[in-house]
Amino acid sequence: MYKYCIVGFGISGQILIMELLKTISPKDIIICDETFLGGDLAVKYGSVLSNTPWWKTKKALEQYTDLLPDLPINECTLVSVIASTCLRTALTLSRDVDKATTSVTSIEYDNIWTINHTFGSIQATTVFLCTGGTENKLDISIPQIPIQIALEREQLKKYISSDTIALFGTSHTGTIILDNLNYLSTPVYAIHKGPQFRFEPYVYNGLKEHSSTIASSILNGEFINTTLIPWSDPLAVHKSLQKSTKAIIATGFSSRLFDSKYKDYDPETAKINAGPNLYGFGMAYPGVTQKEKRYEDISVLSFQNQIQRCLPGILESNGTGR
Repeated sequence: MYKYCIVGFGISGQILIMELLKTISPKDIIICDETFLGGDLAVKYGSVLSNTPWWKTKKALEQYTDLLPDLPINECTLVSVIASTCLRTALTLSRDVDKATTSVTSIEYDNIWTINHTFGSIQATTVFLCTGGTENKLDISIPQIPIQIALEREQLKKYISSDTIALFGTSHTGTIILDNLNYLSTPVYAIHKGPQFRFEPYVYNGLKEHSSTIASSILNGEFINTTLIPWSDPLAVHKSLQKSTKAIIATGFSSRLFDSKYKDYDPETAKINAGPNLYGFGMAYPGVTQKEKRYEDISVLSFQNQIQRCLPGILESNGTGR
């Protein structure tokens, strides 16, 4: 039996283990992950340019290691650079922590947590869910091209011949995909939320700046193979699907959960309201900033800030405070 179990070893799981090891013995912790390859950011989206200047990632990771890439601090980096650096640092620091390379299927509480997985079960006093997010899906009848393929121009080229594409979603990721389809001279119906296709001038660099520039070109009529369709016009959406041979779904991400009962959590404490000693971090359970609307804080530095703010109280409640 372990005191702490981390489920998921993407960016948030990696930061969490590095923070835990500042005060907790490696023998008291186990990490469960299907591959230990760095999560979806490393495996699926490495070619995407992040929104974050390198100095922000460097500021987070230099708390754990001096072995960081020498990169221009004010330029955005590829997601693969961030993901590989985080993973290498976390694996080095957690070399003495038990790791179960397996897929967790469910968790159950009966005086203690039981973490059920492909090859058996593990018991722990406290569980951290760092399960990340999953791409939103739509139930449509035509074949779908995975979003990670659509973001890679040369890969996308292999999946398209004389196709017409229905693209659902025209936010940051969707506009990058539209740029790829435009480069390949592929007819596309771009189905957008709201009555008008619109974008806000960028306030970030990287992906958001790039997508904002693309959106401006679309509005200027430069994408001659792109037809804009509002989601609020169901007849037009239906007709576009009838004319399309393949689809791409780029409508965002949802929290990856074992069960809907683990959805509700308090971002101030990271506590999941489904049982004692159950906490969540990362894309599935992000910190939240309240401005004009609820804004979920998604970045390496945001994950670290959330973990560092909540973890002392969690450890104190378990009698292992700093």
